[in-house]
Amino acid sequence: MITALIVFSGCTDEDTTPSINEDFMNEMEAVRMKMMEDMNAAPMTMDPDVDFAEVMLPHHQGAVDMASIVLEYGEHENLLMLAQQTLEGNEASMARLNDFLEAHGAPVPQDGTGFMEEIDMAMRKMDEVMKAMHYTSDPDYDFAEMMIHHHQSAIDMAKIDLDYGVDENTRMEAQMIIDDQEAEIIELAQFRNGHGQPE
Repeated sequence: MITALIVFSGCTDEDTTPSINEDFMNEMEAVRMKMMEDMNAAPMTMDPDVDFAEVMLPHHQGAVDMASIVLEYGEHENLLMLAQQTLEGNEASMARLNDFLEAHGAPVPQDGTGFMEEIDMAMRKMDEVMKAMHYTSDPDYDFAEMMIHHHQSAIDMAKIDLDYGVDENTRMEAQMIIDDQEAEIIELAQFRNGHGQPE
């Protein structure tokens, strides 16, 4: 009788434990993998301004795609507003970066490999952190956690462009990315911390 109660109790606890939203997780992971594939495939010309723009375009597209996914699965109004803000801000930055590439003309290579090495390190760091993330039962919380790491990598790469880039347009864009995404990280962290980690 006692054994039966223990078994029954265990089944009940397991049945009521929230489970990972596998559809959300699979869609987010597909976006993450495509983003990394496209970033790694970006042409490296040794012109830091051009290369920064070429890497940031798929990085921004990843944010747009992730925000679009959570807008389908999410429930919390504050987080959905942040996701919409992320989507619109990254689309606007992509438009400016594309305008820069069209107007820039032929790349102007610089000597040395410092820029490429630092960008590659920032990309690998982001991928490692995002791959190690544990999904929960709450897409809103998971998006906030994922996007904090995603935004931080954009900030890291923008700072690298400020160290190596010479074109005023990309330097201005890099500073805008830093300012905007630092502010969004604060908002995302406030949501995450106030919401609490779900099961």
